[in-house]
Amino acid sequence: MIKHLTILLSLSVVALLSCNSSDSSDNTDQTQTTTAAENSEDSGLPNGLKNLTEAEKRGMRLLKRRQEAKNNDARATENNMSSAYKYLITSDDYPIFTSLMSKSNLAKHIHNGDVTVLAPVDKAFDVLPNFKDLLRPGNEELLDEFISYHIIDISMEYKAFTDERSWRVHTGESFDLTNEGGINFNGAHVRSGSINTKMGSIIGMDDLVYYPKLAK
Repeated sequence: MIKHLTILLSLSVVALLSCNSSDSSDNTDQTQTTTAAENSEDSGLPNGLKNLTEAEKRGMRLLKRRQEAKNNDARATENNMSSAYKYLITSDDYPIFTSLMSKSNLAKHIHNGDVTVLAPVDKAFDVLPNFKDLLRPGNEELLDEFISYHIIDISMEYKAFTDERSWRVHTGESFDLTNEGGINFNGAHVRSGSINTKMGSIIGMDDLVYYPKLAK
């Protein structure tokens, strides 16, 4: 009987020691994993900053992540400025005109060409309340015609545009540029300034340069 008790006690001791050893190993593994992750992040720090306290290192890592996010935003902005078309479809500056332009057959021409887009603000469409009819099947030519009157097939800044007395639009027609009561192109008021992308420019308009007569 005593012999059996002795054996049971011995087995219990061995089991306890085994559990402690396992816990110790798990804790060691967790510590090593955490340390490895921190060391990996610390590897991005300059050598002179690796002797900082843990709180200071965390602050440096946060600053690093914020800078990376800022750089990503800058790259996104640069992509938006790759062309006049790209800028228009990724901004909220001229939503109605952009919705029409992107559905027209001139969209590719604007995206690939060095053009100046005369983009009317939403208010300008008050004279064309049924502008959505341009998107209806059968009105494709009218839509392209409308967009064509708002394209000049050369990219330029605002000053270069306003220095001339007339410009030829994509349709082939030429219109006068006057400065009575502000700068006006074919009677449409021109907003100050321009958006100059890598390929193409955008000049805002307070009025439509031209609009087709749509059936009511």
